[in-house]
Amino acid sequence: MSRGLCIYLALSVLSGTLLALQLLWGAVVLVILFLSLFLRRMPRTILFISFLLVIASFFHALVQEKNQKSTLTPQSEPTIHGVFIDEIPTIDGNSFVSFAKVKNEKILIRYYFDTEEEKRKFSKVNPGFVCNVKGQLAEPRPGKNPNSFNYKDYLSHQGVYWVLEIQEFEGCLDRSSWKHALTQLRFHGLKRIEQEFPPATVGITQALLFGETGMIAEDAMKAFRELGVVHLLAISGLHVGLLFAMLHYCLLRIGLTREAASWTGIMFLLCYIVMTGGSPSVVRASFMLIILILGKKTSRNIGVIDSLAAVFLLIVLYEPFLVYNVGFQLSFAVSFSLVLSSRTILQASSSFKQMVTVTVVAQLSSIPFVIYHFYEFSLIGFLTNLLYVPLFSIIILPMAIITYLVTSVGSAGWSMIPYEILLEGIQWLSSAVASFPFSTLIMGRPNFVFLLGYLILIYFAFVGLERRKYLSTGWLFLFTVIHLFLNNYHPYGEIVFIDVGQGDATLIDLPYNHGTYLIDAGGEVPFPKEKWEEKMNRFSVGEDIVVPFLKSKGITSIDALILTHGDLDHIGGAEAVLNEMKVGELLISPGSREKVEVDRMVKLAQEKKISVKEVMYPERWRGDRDGLHIVSPLDADYAGNNDSIVLYGVIGSKKWLFTGDLEKEGEREFVQTFDLPVDVLKVGHHGSRTSTSEAFLDETDPDVAVISAGETNRFGHPHPEVVERLKVRGVTIYSTAVNGAITYRFWDKTGTFSAHRP
Repeated sequence: MSRGLCIYLALSVLSGTLLALQLLWGAVVLVILFLSLFLRRMPRTILFISFLLVIASFFHALVQEKNQKSTLTPQSEPTIHGVFIDEIPTIDGNSFVSFAKVKNEKILIRYYFDTEEEKRKFSKVNPGFVCNVKGQLAEPRPGKNPNSFNYKDYLSHQGVYWVLEIQEFEGCLDRSSWKHALTQLRFHGLKRIEQEFPPATVGITQALLFGETGMIAEDAMKAFRELGVVHLLAISGLHVGLLFAMLHYCLLRIGLTREAASWTGIMFLLCYIVMTGGSPSVVRASFMLIILILGKKTSRNIGVIDSLAAVFLLIVLYEPFLVYNVGFQLSFAVSFSLVLSSRTILQASSSFKQMVTVTVVAQLSSIPFVIYHFYEFSLIGFLTNLLYVPLFSIIILPMAIITYLVTSVGSAGWSMIPYEILLEGIQWLSSAVASFPFSTLIMGRPNFVFLLGYLILIYFAFVGLERRKYLSTGWLFLFTVIHLFLNNYHPYGEIVFIDVGQGDATLIDLPYNHGTYLIDAGGEVPFPKEKWEEKMNRFSVGEDIVVPFLKSKGITSIDALILTHGDLDHIGGAEAVLNEMKVGELLISPGSREKVEVDRMVKLAQEKKISVKEVMYPERWRGDRDGLHIVSPLDADYAGNNDSIVLYGVIGSKKWLFTGDLEKEGEREFVQTFDLPVDVLKVGHHGSRTSTSEAFLDETDPDVAVISAGETNRFGHPHPEVVERLKVRGVTIYSTAVNGAITYRFWDKTGTFSAHRP
């Protein structure tokens, strides 16, 4: 078989799969495939095989997609289910989450503990247990904001269509068999690390040895991501190769033949795939090694590129939906780039230059995937990888392996101290460096054209690197500058009512960088919890919804953050915005600093040298130049909801009124003071019956009403009376509870509304 032939077969399978799942990208890959085949004048046999693979993989993926349906039927009331737990459960705070099977269908189960004793009891539940539970099936929630993580799609790509919300566990029995031995070995390995290793080392050790990142603190994970070294926390080909080499060496030292050592190594690799949760990078590296070993044993000179392509081909045929997995994309993109650039790497005159070239290739090849999924790229990733890759490969990973093996036979004792000091130092250094200004470049999620442009220019950058001609790198740099320019100076404007659940957050992004304003930032009301109930990484509306949404839009700075009043469901997410974004000024209602949370936000803003202003009618501020005017509060006495900052303006040819949590009393004062026609009304107080009075609607006479409320919120917002008042007047109603995020995009004097979930 000709060297490199498998790459064409892999492209054939990829193009067929994408034609079924992502038509546009499938067409691009198909064009690349046939251009490659014809330009290289491949024989007709190869053309025919490629054609067959395209057709076969297309129909295979299409059938898989069509078969994405459940055989289970949800009941209106909680019912008894027998669930078979076949994967390691996740216990975080007071929650128990696991994949399981009901009637041979894979589902996700979720349960909340009532007591700490119950939590301890369930910590012993592991793969192979069968439990009788009382609960109700619910559909996973889809993404509710543009560019947001779609949990429903994520689960459906794994064949999961239901979440079983459990009210009561009636008992569990251990029904494990030999089939669960490796998964249980993984379970007990993770438990041992959690129980015997110092807290600061648990998360990274579990990640390096078992591919489990759930115990890594969110701050540490964020720092590694911003430094561009988060890939080191995933088990890579380097990890697998090092483990295999160590095992092979030890087996030879104890007297095994090379033949026996190789077969033992292959068995270890197959077992290790299961023990690490089957992550794409481990599967790729393990099967590549196995193919290379078997090729050597059968005297077939299989090249690295062919083994990599063969593994890719087999994985995509086996599980087409893995093409959506970011780990899969990054693992193979970087691996293919490194293998195809191997001649350039080996031509470097020293080991250091080789390491620099490897880092450049890895960083360049990851750019399109990183900015698509995470919206930003590390500017210092090149330098940090030069330090972190050898540090993790030569020191930290071997120390993790040795320390774990020592704990397997006895107490690690003093030998744990150097390892703990090293990991604590690494995490401190990572956080410190990540906090430097300009450590990351926010690029937003590129559209199809820009993403394709990056892929093409990166390919030519690699060609230039091989030929020592660097003009193509200059074109890539220029393309990036154009991308960033258009992010900020786009010809259209947007007003987005972000779905933050039960809260408010509204983005106003004007054309040509004339102004970017954020009215409130959502938030959640914290309930008192005992220590055992606290989650490792607590959900935050600001960090998990608002900031990622802003970054996905390519927004790097906010001209003004306007906190309408002091309720947590409006200002709780402001801390993340102030920490992550460049904010020009912070506007608050006069006297609202009496609220503890408002005072905390003000102090944080002052620490960051952000101007803080208390504003009221008729004061002017910078937003006046963009058509936004403050029309409330009318006095400096803070009285909660009725002293919300209310904004009025003409944007995109429509007259807008943003009311915060204004209630009937505040509406009455507004009506008595102003005579302002309104096209679009942001309904006050999430559609509560205490707002949006008949008199207020008579005066404003809106055509469109937008309600920001949480789906199935405990307050019953929006109230049916308010909805009825609006309907009677023929007002078009949008609600984030129903529609997800609502966007108004406008050009000059025309614009259109769109709902993320129509």
